[in-house]
Amino acid sequence: MDKEQFARQVTGLQGSLYRVAASYLRGESDRLDAVSEAIARAWEKRYTLRDETLFRTWITRILIRECVNIQRRQKRSVPMEQMPEGEAAKEDERIVSLREAIDQLPQRHRTMVVLHYMEGCDVRETARIMGTTKGAVCAGLARARAALRRMIGEEMDV
Repeated sequence: MDKEQFARQVTGLQGSLYRVAASYLRGESDRLDAVSEAIARAWEKRYTLRDETLFRTWITRILIRECVNIQRRQKRSVPMEQMPEGEAAKEDERIVSLREAIDQLPQRHRTMVVLHYMEGCDVRETARIMGTTKGAVCAGLARARAALRRMIGEEMDV
């Protein structure tokens, strides 16, 4: 893969990579650091990619590993930053509730939801990115949907 092909592929995936990082990390700078570090690592290791049609899967896996590394380093740091009130007021209340509910999911389920529903990856690609089986992804998505229904349902009853 030459420089131009790599740049084209990365440019097309920047939004997707950022959203995946956002599912793991709360801080804007952490998200940007994770994406840029994943891109740098992918560039260094570009010759290890055997099938260029799997570029999206490959770089997303690199990004997920980088996000987990950042989370490990932050384990003992200050609690995550809160969304400013001005931004929350602009967004629809239901969207805010859904985002908060997704944030409460276990990390594995949150990643599945983001990849499948927000990034449009099919179950097979989600499984490939996460290094698991299609059955595990289907089961995880079902559990995540059930948990989201419970969390959002409880909120709406109040």
